[in-house]
Amino acid sequence: MKNDILLLAVLCALGVLVFVIVHGVIDRLRLARRLQLAEGNSGDRIEHRIAESAAGVRGAAERIFTVLGSLMPLGEEDRQKIAVSLQRAGIQSSNAVTIVLGAKVACLLTGLVIGTLLITRWQSGLLGWVLGLVGGFIAGVMCNLVPELVVSKLAKGRLWRVQSALPDALDLFVVSLEAGLTFERALRRTVDDLKTFHPALAAELGRAGLDMTVHGRTREEALGRVADRLDSQDIRDLATTVAQAERHGTPTADALRKLSDTVRLEMISRMQTKTARLPTLLIVPSIVGLLPGILVIIGGPSMLRLTEELQSIGG
Repeated sequence: MKNDILLLAVLCALGVLVFVIVHGVIDRLRLARRLQLAEGNSGDRIEHRIAESAAGVRGAAERIFTVLGSLMPLGEEDRQKIAVSLQRAGIQSSNAVTIVLGAKVACLLTGLVIGTLLITRWQSGLLGWVLGLVGGFIAGVMCNLVPELVVSKLAKGRLWRVQSALPDALDLFVVSLEAGLTFERALRRTVDDLKTFHPALAAELGRAGLDMTVHGRTREEALGRVADRLDSQDIRDLATTVAQAERHGTPTADALRKLSDTVRLEMISRMQTKTARLPTLLIVPSIVGLLPGILVIIGGPSMLRLTEELQSIGG
């Protein structure tokens, strides 16, 4: 049993070490890219190097997960939910849903195998195998939820990046409109300026521009599709503001300037709300981290004294 606990601790330590190394490498690459951008370089060399190093691993993983995903029996409604989450996360691959299903199958099998092996090492015989299969099934079901949670986390992170970049985008858009550009050309210029620093919002606004110029949709419809894809109230307010300015003949630049101020104030308000919740969220980690030390300091001498008294009585 001690060996199993030691093995589990070693595996957890290795997982943490791999995560720290990967996180450090990613941070270094991001810093190098920002330095090249600050020096006036495009950073294409670093991006090309990253793409080359990740292409083989990504291709092999996609093939494996595609095969496993074909084995997952899932209804059309559940597949549609996963597709919507992937779309909000900015993943537009045609087989992305199948890859997520393959990852769910892989996590299910991994949890089943690990849970079964650990429990059968602690309990031998038929009872151990029964408990191992039950525990492995429970662990597999819990691990099965990990891919969907990851996709949901990516979607929330992308939505946060889009909303945080929206005030700056509106300011650029207002400047372009006041310079005499039409709405479509101002949108295209804003997208070009945002591509480097806010690629998520630039991609969504670029799709809205294509909807207006290529598919012939109105401004409200094109921006409304962006709001539906991201489930963002701020983008819906942008679509409504543009539609009302066009309908009533008011200057679009003035309306967007007011909307930019409103969105920025709402962002500050949300940040203040999260900051106000921080002391409450820190209560449990503080108790878990400080209480054992306090108990040892306060109760340690008493426990040692009690142990000595019991040994003297027993002697």
